[in-house]
Formats: sequence, structure tokens, C-alpha cells
Amino acid sequence: MIEASYSAVPALLLVFAVLGSALALGTARWARRRGMAVPTAVLWGLSLAGELAVTLTPTVTGYSGPPSCTIGPGMWADATAQQGLMNIALYLPPAIFGVLLFRRPVTVLAGCAVLSAVTEVVQTLLGTGRACDGADFVDNAAGALLGTLLAAGWLLVRRRGLPRLRRDLVHGLVLGAVGLTGAGLVVHFGIRTYRDSPGLFAPPSDDIATAQRVAEGVFGPRTLVDTTTTTADPGLTQQIMDVSTDRGDLRIEQPSGRLLAVAAATPSADAAGSPALTPEQVVAAGRAFADTWFADRIAGLTPTVTPAGPNGAARTLGYRREGTAAGQPAVRLDLTVGADGRILTAAS
Repeated sequence: MIEASYSAVPALLLVFAVLGSALALGTARWARRRGMAVPTAVLWGLSLAGELAVTLTPTVTGYSGPPSCTIGPGMWADATAQQGLMNIALYLPPAIFGVLLFRRPVTVLAGCAVLSAVTEVVQTLLGTGRACDGADFVDNAAGALLGTLLAAGWLLVRRRGLPRLRRDLVHGLVLGAVGLTGAGLVVHFGIRTYRDSPGLFAPPSDDIATAQRVAEGVFGPRTLVDTTTTTADPGLTQQIMDVSTDRGDLRIEQPSGRLLAVAAATPSADAAGSPALTPEQVVAAGRAFADTWFADRIAGLTPTVTPAGPNGAARTLGYRREGTAAGQPAVRLDLTVGADGRILTAAS
């Protein structure tokens, strides 16, 4: 949900500023009329603006293929990854400030769960460039539960109490049942659903399978694809797909799977401690990668090798060819190989 970087969502701060101003002013006036705590109401409004801005602001491409959702047992593993912690943190503020403002913990928790479910459905139906993922809902619900418990505990410690708890319980159950049922019906009847349990639903579409295959080929086995964003252009015979994984990002053509660009993530502590290779071995690793993924574009070309990186231990291989009258296309490929032989970047 919030895996897209600011560079992929340039309007994020603007959208948050507009929504935040509107919701902060609106909740402040509403709280003042009802004699409620205005600062808490403003913080609650800002937290809702943050959730809406982060989850619904379109990415640069604004398209992620036909509406689809991913659910199944595998989402529990995704929910505990780093991205899951970010999604948990996203729902802490709305739950905390909501409970402190309304003193209705069950209703606030149910409202946060419904908000998360509706957000997942809306962002895939609107084609914002984000995926509808069951793991995101699990994370958001966990964050809301944690925030609710923290705020309720604070109220009890301060002896402010939780009035009309029975009514709160009834309202929360009704809100959760109606809201989640509605979102579930939309998913069931209007959105294609994938499960990682074989035999229950159709397997992932060909383009998702291609993205996974290329990601594992580039970054290694067990690479996890987080999001895919497809550029919709009817004038192209091949669509462009940007793929974000837990080990880096890549760009490919669909449906061919032809690799266009790679940007590896920051290496882990284990990778950072890997022994350095000789310059010749680094160049050999780069050439092997180029021969595997760009063979049709660099046939017959010899790369220009230049030192790269802060200490000059990495190497950049540049393949160049001007377009010829005989019909040979121009070639421009640059790839950078780290001192440990890991491909850091590649762009053609």
C-alpha cells in the first residue's frame, strides 16, 4: 500500500496538504460545536488525511492492470515483512486519536477495519497504480487494534473511563459487519481474486507470473514481488511494467518479459560483508549478466569498462552502437557491478 516511493507519487505531499487542511479545519469546527477536545480532533483529522493521501494518491503511471486482489495463506508471511510494519504504523494514529476523541474503542476499531477494506477495494478499482492485497488489510487491522488498546489503556489509567461500553460494542459490531460485508461483496463479484492455495482460484495472470520469473532470474530465488505497475499505452505492442520487489526494482516489457532496467536495493549486512572480487571477476560478472539478459541487443559489442563507486571497486560496463543504414538499431546499455559481483543498476 505505501511501498511506492515519493518519486513514484510526486503529488503525495500536495494531496496530503489539501486533505489535511480540509479535514483539520472541518474536525476542529465539528469538535468545537460538540464541546470536544479540538486538538485531539485536529490530530484525528490529520491522521485520516495521511491514510487517504498515502493509499489513494495515484502513482506516476496511475495504472496497475485490471482490478485484482491477492489473498490466501501467503499473506501472513507478507504481513510480517518490513512493508507490513509500515502499514501497521499507518493505522496507529487514526485509532489512537479516534479512541481519545470519541471514547468508543470498539466502534473506532471497526471503523478503521472498514476504512482499510474500502481503501484496498477503491485503490484497485480506480487504477491508482497500487495493489489490493490481503496482507495490507491484516497489517492495517493489527495497527488499528494496537492503537485502540494503547488509547483505551491510557484512558483507563487516567481514570477517564469508557462510558456506554455496551452501546459501543453493539455499534462497533454492526459497523464492522455491514462495512466488511459490503467490501467483501464488491471483491467477490467485481474484482478478480488470486490465492496462493492451489486449486481454489485461478493462478496468477501471465504478466504477474512473468514478473515473478524475471525478478527471480535477476535477484535470485525467493525474491518477493511487492507491486507491479503497468503503463497503459494502446500505441505500444509491448506494455511496460515496473516491478518492485524486496531486493530491488526492475522494468520489463510485457508480455515478452524483456528486461529494460534494474535497480538493486541497498545490500543487507550479510551482503555488505561479502568478500570483494578482483576487477576482472567483477567485469566477468557484468558481462555474464549482459549476455543473459541483453544478448539480443549487445551481440558483437565490446563494453567500455570504467571504475565506479565511492572507492572505485565497482565497475560500469557501457555498450554502445549507433544506428546503421543497414537497419541495425542503436544500442545504449549501462550496467554497474558491485565489488561483490552483485548487479547494482542496469538501464538500456
